Amino acid sequence: MAHFPNPFAAIRASWLISQARQRSDDLSQTELAEGRGIGQAALSKYEGGSREPSFADLQRLIAGTDFRLEVRLRPEPRRPSRTHFFHLSEPMPFSVSDIHLARRLPGQLNPSSGTLPSSDADGPRLEEALLHLYELQALAADLRRPEARLQQTYERFGNERDRDLIHQMLAVGAGTSQAARILARTIDQRTERPVGRRAERRLPRDPRATRLVWAHIVCCLRAEEGICRERVVRLHRAVEAARLERRAQIKVDDAELIARNSSRPGALADVDQAKAELETVSRERAEHSRNGGGGDVGLAGERYLAAELSEFADRARALYEELAAEPSFTAWRADHAALDPLYDAWLDGELRHVPAPPRLYANWETLAKEQAVTLEPAGNGGRAVTDHCGTPWQISLAVTGPTAAVVARRAPDGPHTGTAYLLAHGADAVQAAETIATGPASLSAVTAALHIT
Repeated sequence: MAHFPNPFAAIRASWLISQARQRSDDLSQTELAEGRGIGQAALSKYEGGSREPSFADLQRLIAGTDFRLEVRLRPEPRRPSRTHFFHLSEPMPFSVSDIHLARRLPGQLNPSSGTLPSSDADGPRLEEALLHLYELQALAADLRRPEARLQQTYERFGNERDRDLIHQMLAVGAGTSQAARILARTIDQRTERPVGRRAERRLPRDPRATRLVWAHIVCCLRAEEGICRERVVRLHRAVEAARLERRAQIKVDDAELIARNSSRPGALADVDQAKAELETVSRERAEHSRNGGGGDVGLAGERYLAAELSEFADRARALYEELAAEPSFTAWRADHAALDPLYDAWLDGELRHVPAPPRLYANWETLAKEQAVTLEPAGNGGRAVTDHCGTPWQISLAVTGPTAAVVARRAPDGPHTGTAYLLAHGADAVQAAETIATGPASLSAVTAALHIT
């Protein structure tokens, strides 16, 4: 199976003709047939798939619509390398190796098998899926460019800040690449390779991507947007930290100049205070470097890189919204919202601007063990709230020293009893307690407020 699915297997002439005609303004079968010099019955057979037009007839029919048919040759060796093959004999687990992508995908999309029973809410036809695949592959190729450019810059100049930025870019593109890989594999699995004149008859009448596969693809795009926007925030913080450090250095220089030319008793104290402020902001700036320093933090193209990633995030969001409009994703989301309401809110609700959705644990014991919080939260109070599905939750504060972990447990008498969220970890205990006590009554709104504070 080649890296690129065979368009002849996925896209049929009947689909092309019907789509081109239906998407043209006020063009009926009769009008198109008369304009192309054929009978309406023949055109109906072409659109219905019971008769296959020649390539010349297909071009002539499409030319009578508001569209044009483009054909091009793409190099693809007959014996590509092993890396260009997907293994059909293996099941389709949605396993992901990138931890940044994994923490932005719901647990339901990591099953041992990536299929659900057929339903009316199955994904789009494979013809439409193939066109979406081309969009995904184009975006994935663009997302790989920043890292490649930084690699070249580092190899040429050896700047350690460029190496820092390379590490930040490693996760960029993981979501789109995963979506493209799964979709390409799905198209190849659900279409046969036509061999011989009658092979087309063996193809399924209406092959589609299954609901769970499509949900995985759409969620990968949402994860891609989250990864890009998180990097943009980091880059902006690095630029701001570098700006504050430069201002503090100027303040030190001015204080030292005044101290040298002044006999004022407090001049030396001003120098010491300015140096202390410089040391503080220098530590903050150094936190944005894996190597602990380097005066070029904020000066190594971070502004340009942030603008580039913002554009990629917008493209990923637009493609996400396009693919999420499919009925199959709407059906999956309606079923999944009650299980993982905060992930649903992260898709396009109150948690949209949070870098990653809060993690859902199967039970409180697992959360407490992995995050090292006590089973009985401290006496800072708890609060009952509901999610946007109307399910009650209990929010509690577990204090661990100066910081706090905020957790939410589902009410014991409701569905999915025992599941729990880690809403925040390492938060300021006083601010977190105040947010819980005085915040809104919605689970997602409280979570958003915790991340803002």
